[in-house]
Amino acid sequence: MIMKMLTLALLVLFASGCASVRPLPIPQIENSDAEFQAIQPGETKASFALSKILQDIDRGQKVIALPNYGSYKGSGSYCNYRGASEFTYVGGKQLLGNWSTDLGDEFYDILSNLGYKVAGDRTDLFNQAGSVSSAEYLVGARVVDLRGNYCHKHHWWDGRPLNTYSGETYLKIEWSVLNTLTKDVIIKESTEGYGAQEEPIIDGVYSSFRSAFTDATERFAKDSRLRAIAVGSQISSDDNASEQLPKLIVIAGKSTGEFSSRNIEPYTVTIRVGMGHGSGFIVGNDGYVITNAHVVGEAEKVQVVTSMGLEIEGTVVSKSKSRDVALISTPLKTRAPVPVDTAIPVVGSEVYAVGSPLKEELSLTVTKGIVSAIRSDSASGNVFIQGDVAISPGNSGGPLFNKDGELIGVSVAKFVGENASGLNLFIPIEEAFKHLNIGLDRRD
Repeated sequence: MIMKMLTLALLVLFASGCASVRPLPIPQIENSDAEFQAIQPGETKASFALSKILQDIDRGQKVIALPNYGSYKGSGSYCNYRGASEFTYVGGKQLLGNWSTDLGDEFYDILSNLGYKVAGDRTDLFNQAGSVSSAEYLVGARVVDLRGNYCHKHHWWDGRPLNTYSGETYLKIEWSVLNTLTKDVIIKESTEGYGAQEEPIIDGVYSSFRSAFTDATERFAKDSRLRAIAVGSQISSDDNASEQLPKLIVIAGKSTGEFSSRNIEPYTVTIRVGMGHGSGFIVGNDGYVITNAHVVGEAEKVQVVTSMGLEIEGTVVSKSKSRDVALISTPLKTRAPVPVDTAIPVVGSEVYAVGSPLKEELSLTVTKGIVSAIRSDSASGNVFIQGDVAISPGNSGGPLFNKDGELIGVSVAKFVGENASGLNLFIPIEEAFKHLNIGLDRRD
């Protein structure tokens, strides 16, 4: 039956038969006037991989019709001769495929033919999974609309079903592109696709669905921003930052000339949001706390826990999602502000990360390492300090200090994977200040 032929766990359907079934309306898809220039081998700077394709259609939507014969273009005679019906979607989200499935092969072929560097080559018998896990950008897809009109062919003489199908399929797919370095979704785009199977065949329903998927994928692959990422160009970011304060000036403290866990305790805090937590630190004298934007999420109020165990409410007053930093206002006061060094640290220099890894009880955990490299993300232009100093979930938003006890960065991310070790990223403090509209007052 129709449900079996859609396969890939494509749909959970409720069928209703009736005497008169009309075809579902199929939206008209506009052709793009923009010409796509194929990417040349020497231009390719970044790799992509298909993460997953989900079906996310609204419950109750009519998705498939087997109309009465002769009721829509291409239906022909003896179409749905016995069994005109329509199908309504009643299921939840379902996985349709990923890089290792039939649709993943289609995605790989389409993007590769346009010059993209795509992980998941089915001819690579040994390294296919490894190449996908190391891709710089992951692509996810959600099928949010599906409509199909299909013809179940019956014999002209005795009207028996022949179990061959023709028909048409319309799809709307929402695409997301994740930067695996910054963990930011840098592109969200919707495309439509149409496919038709003119001659009745056994897999006619899936054939038209796959044609529609191919059409929608080709339209996505020709997105100018996706091409820009592939060739190493920066793309504009939809920051969605909250309204920032007027220029905020904070005072930088005087360096002690050495790192001491006792000296940094007054500045390091834990940020509690709902059932989770992250880390943060106080800058200046007026109780402003810096952390990651992904730590506070969409919250306007958070709990700030000091190194002495004092719990107070903080208000998120500014954040930059593109740079993953947030500013929290609290009534906390410090006797002496934290020392700050806004210069990019030298590769090989000692650094110390402080925070609350894994659980709040581990607050003020100090780890030591070196600066391994200075990295720049090609899509956003964001600069990162790479270090082998250990951080874990819960460290996000915590401070990074140099050997002189000066604040130089913000913990933000780490590379994870079977063979990944000591690959951690930090936002330079000058970048955090710039995106939060903070100026520094040095009173040496």
